Amino acid sequence: MAIIKEMPGRKIIDGFKGKLDFYYYMGVPVCRKWPRSQGKSQTPASIAQWPMFTYVAQSWITISPFVREAYYSIAADCGLHAKDWFTRGYITG
Repeated sequence: MAIIKEMPGRKIIDGFKGKLDFYYYMGVPVCRKWPRSQGKSQTPASIAQWPMFTYVAQSWITISPFVREAYYSIAADCGLHAKDWFTRGYITG
């Protein structure tokens, strides 16, 4: 990780996509080598869950604004995003 003076523009960031990762760490702009997979294969149980997460991700886009706003209000005072609450609700029933 390298501390940088200021966050570069969107075109520069997009130009380094797949090579460098720009983000803020505790309010400080930083840059690091793009994260890579360790090469470990996924377990069969993990692979079996992919369709469920795909369905939830696609459903988030199609839910009504009224329902989406309810999830945003739930997530207002906690560390989870509204989409995280939606996913958790779908998975746990």
